[in-house]
Amino acid sequence: MNVVQVDDFQCIVEHYTKEEDYPVFHYWNNHFEEAINQTIEKKLEIMINYSNELSKALELVVNNHLEENRPMILEGDFISPSLCKKLLQDNVINKRVKCIYIFEDDEAQILQNYYEREGSEQNDRAKLSLRYNNWIKDQIEGTEIIAIQSRPWESAIKRICKELENDETTFN
Repeated sequence: MNVVQVDDFQCIVEHYTKEEDYPVFHYWNNHFEEAINQTIEKKLEIMINYSNELSKALELVVNNHLEENRPMILEGDFISPSLCKKLLQDNVINKRVKCIYIFEDDEAQILQNYYEREGSEQNDRAKLSLRYNNWIKDQIEGTEIIAIQSRPWESAIKRICKELENDETTFN
């Protein structure tokens, strides 16, 4: 099973696209001072737009794996709920694809995660991550998309497997 990280695609699109063609991919890197001074609502809008734009490329990757019958896990922050909904609306694809979001609802835990991973306090980023988290939850409510809590971490995989136990998703 391949694990494909969306972060890798972020690197590719940010490197091989131009700001004038894809401004959302370049906004944070090229206008950092302006970006950090935006309201949280504007930052959330930028994240959502980034996610939606990047998901156009991710859809190509998913379809390639489906065509070649190669299973994969696509992992990352910028997988748009609209992509998941689109995939699950197709009666052929939805038997072969499952969309799962893992959520952390505690801002203090998000802050701690950033600190442990990157070695600095990132209060605004943690607030934004929680807002993005909640936006995704709102988008997937009432859909086939699975949502689980990240904690307890030790049982996350087991809880995901339990959600999938009676699922008919297959790569055959």
